[in-house]
Amino acid sequence: MKKISIALLVGLFAFVAANAQMKEGKIVYERKINMWKMITDPEMRTRIPEFRTSEFELLFNEQSSLFRSVPEDEAPDPFANSGGGGERGGQRFMFRMPETTIFTDINTQMQYESRPLYEKTFLIVDSLKPLKWKISEETKTIAKHLCKKATTMITAQNIRFGGGGGGRGMGRNNGDSANRSSAAITPKETEVVVWYTEDIAASVGPDNYVGLPGAILEVDMDNGSNVTSAKEVTTKYPKKELVQPTKGDKINKAQFQDEMKKLMENMQRGGGMGGMRIRVENN
Repeated sequence: MKKISIALLVGLFAFVAANAQMKEGKIVYERKINMWKMITDPEMRTRIPEFRTSEFELLFNEQSSLFRSVPEDEAPDPFANSGGGGERGGQRFMFRMPETTIFTDINTQMQYESRPLYEKTFLIVDSLKPLKWKISEETKTIAKHLCKKATTMITAQNIRFGGGGGGRGMGRNNGDSANRSSAAITPKETEVVVWYTEDIAASVGPDNYVGLPGAILEVDMDNGSNVTSAKEVTTKYPKKELVQPTKGDKINKAQFQDEMKKLMENMQRGGGMGGMRIRVENN
């Protein structure tokens, strides 16, 4: 009789825990990118902060999620606590990243991403590619939630900026290759370490990182090169804004990568920066 009572209590606690899981809400993330890993020119590094911070939010329920960038006038100052470059006198280069809007249909495993490039906006529609996750017993707490560690390998598009003239010719097209910065995209096998929580029932996360038994609260790409970490989790969110984007020229991910290659070739000839913008400030 005693064994039956214990079994009933265990079952009751498991039922209560399952129903206590969050099934919808909003997660606010901060992304920190090490800009110096992308910049090879020493002089250009002195005009750019080592780290670039930006803010994102993830709206979600059990059927879908929307990952989007927070407007930059509401996001952290990219030069605050930069830890280097950008604090010296003279010109400072401020990289403004393109806006991100990624809608994921959890049931169909389809993703819809609105992405600006040049003067156009593309709607990238493609299926989610399953990632091979290796789950660890290691844990840590993020945004007051106990998280478990998981790792995977991806082929990332590695972007490098460099060139003569210390970056002073960024964006110029004067025929002098020594005064123009160059850019290149090369594929690179990259380790991704994530931390997910089973406190949230929905299998969601930043960008296209999903497929774990819970919500991903932190993503670390390439050993600190690009870290996205949750700083707030709440059950309150604007439900009417959790909708699929529809504007833009419809293409798939492979076609968009081709467009990105064209952008890099244009940059090497001294053309524009596409969706990424650079502001120069004189101190």
